[in-house]
Amino acid sequence: MTIVDVSFEVRCERLPRDHGYALYEALAGALDWLEDEASAGVHPLHGCTTSDGALLLGPRARLMLRLVEARAEQALALAGRRLDVGSGLEIGPGKRRELMPYATVYSHFVSTGSEDEAEFLGQAAAELREAGLPERMISGRAHSAGTPEGELRGFSLLLHGLSPAQSLAVQARGLGRGRKLGCGIFVPHKSVVAVGAAE
Repeated sequence: MTIVDVSFEVRCERLPRDHGYALYEALAGALDWLEDEASAGVHPLHGCTTSDGALLLGPRARLMLRLVEARAEQALALAGRRLDVGSGLEIGPGKRRELMPYATVYSHFVSTGSEDEAEFLGQAAAELREAGLPERMISGRAHSAGTPEGELRGFSLLLHGLSPAQSLAVQARGLGRGRKLGCGIFVPHKSVVAVGAAE
């Protein structure tokens, strides 16, 4: 099963900083298969945070979905839609992107169910071990995200020393919970540096 990213240009004046659930809900309303697609993930949107806690997206911001290849063409139908998130998220042209096998990958927010860092690392290691992946990792900043069922808590996480096959495997499967809310999705990182600097 091949996993790819589908990347869209986006425009939005203001988003709530904690927008993961609202974004997923809007996407699920536009793509009626997204909720039932177990392997699907929604990358977090990044931008500049204002003093009142809003998120401003720059011209290079992208909405990215991680999907099985068979769903990529269907997802491209999002182009031209406006989602009811923040001040309104306008979705521009999209394109399919292959996953890249970097030896170091990074996730902005991984949630395993624990807000204790030592326990979090133990749970992440166990999940990696179960998947046959190495447990070489560095945790970073604590994060939280609201959902109707309660708050997700976790940390940023960098995995390093991966072979090409291992890198693609962890990017394809993700780690922890909340994949559709922007959690546990890994992207290539150029080197092992302080994870806090990668935020």
